[in-house]
Amino acid sequence: MIKVRKLAESDLEFAKSLTDAEEWGNSIEDWQRLLRISIPLLAYEGKELLGVTTAFDYGDLGMIGNVVVSSNSRGKGVGQALLKEAMKKLESCKSVRVHSKMNVVSFYKNLGFMAEGMSTVFRLDADMKSFQPFVIDSDANIVPAEEYWDEILAMDKRQFGADRSKLLKEFNDYLPKCSFVALGEDGSVKGFIMAKGEDNWYEIGPWIVEPGCKNWQGLLQASVQAIPPNCNVEVFVPAPNHRVTSLLDSMGYNAQSYCMSMYYGEDWPDEGNICARGGGDKG
Repeated sequence: MIKVRKLAESDLEFAKSLTDAEEWGNSIEDWQRLLRISIPLLAYEGKELLGVTTAFDYGDLGMIGNVVVSSNSRGKGVGQALLKEAMKKLESCKSVRVHSKMNVVSFYKNLGFMAEGMSTVFRLDADMKSFQPFVIDSDANIVPAEEYWDEILAMDKRQFGADRSKLLKEFNDYLPKCSFVALGEDGSVKGFIMAKGEDNWYEIGPWIVEPGCKNWQGLLQASVQAIPPNCNVEVFVPAPNHRVTSLLDSMGYNAQSYCMSMYYGEDWPDEGNICARGGGDKG
């Protein structure tokens, strides 16, 4: 009988092996972070480990990610058992989202999720990183994020629709050199960007820009330039966000993969000002 329990630290190597097989780029540091900030779940049968997922409870909003089952355990109901247990953990949320790989959209539809739009993962290969900087009028309004924490959290809550302060603190504390804000003429925060990663792989996000933000492109430039050389950079762009996709296309980023954003329950808040997502919500 398939059972589901909380993922333990001793299970992290197994979890990483599953996401490695999907080429999602999750490091041990990522999984250690997920162990702290999410509700990580493990499916098993007897002594055999079968699959994992992570649930994120942000109050009214929830997310499910890292849904992956070992190759020899697929087609046996493992994924369904994981999703049902994750939904139980998030039953107080008004809306739950998952970012589905395109070939498993029907799996989530059968569990009651509704498709809302396709998102794109862009990649800048390491050998192209030196060409990333682009001409901007001035980067004087792009400054390190460290002194603007309260403003960042308030903006993220406005745009995301729920409190992700624990997640953002993890990102900022781990890689503060990649966190920046864009200031308006009055000194208020009009946008911010963060990143996560290590070794030769980094992911930009969250990257949020509110109306009236000048030099929003400069946020991306500052964060990517702070990433070590010879690294691949990925940006997960929600759809539709044509100004971001056009910018990335023009700078040598390639569309690497696509996923379908899906939700269960109430409609998800509008993401028009979210240039890039960030977090453990691959699915």
